[in-house]
Amino acid sequence: MSSKLKKSTARGVRYTDAKKKEIVSFVASYNKVNGRGGQNQAATKFQISPLTVAAWLKADSKGDAPKSGKEKLTSSKVKPFGASRMGVRYSPEKKQEVVDFVLSYNAANGRGGQNQAAKKFDLSVLTVSAWLKGLGSKSTKKAVKAAPAKKAAKNSVAKNSTSINDLEALKAAIRALVN
Repeated sequence: MSSKLKKSTARGVRYTDAKKKEIVSFVASYNKVNGRGGQNQAATKFQISPLTVAAWLKADSKGDAPKSGKEKLTSSKVKPFGASRMGVRYSPEKKQEVVDFVLSYNAANGRGGQNQAAKKFDLSVLTVSAWLKGLGSKSTKKAVKAAPAKKAAKNSVAKNSTSINDLEALKAAIRALVN
């Protein structure tokens, strides 16, 4: 066994929004002066992980972290920390409202209701699709495609049966002439 004790690192430290903004602005100002290296300097100065600084930079600029210090972080792009929409729960009434919108849109326009509902209600198309399936909606693509296919099959069978009857009558007429 080693006689040296491991140096413990601070885990689970929660930083305030003000502290995060201070660190992000430090990185931006350092990069503006030196061109690059602000992330590493901030990690050293504030004794935090470079990965944490990178995550804050990404959250601050919504994924458009400046590659060089020449690009400026604007306050219009700043997203409040912890303002993620992940895990939002919707009421059954809201879900039904979205499904009703999709059905009415599809009835009026034939298709495109899921996409329009996703835009109107600021949802993912996959979420709208899951709600349609979950609430037992009959307006899924398979149901829409299957209905005309069944009608076409019935019409085709009816046409074929009349043509078969005509062929049978023609056969009988030919047999009568030959015999």
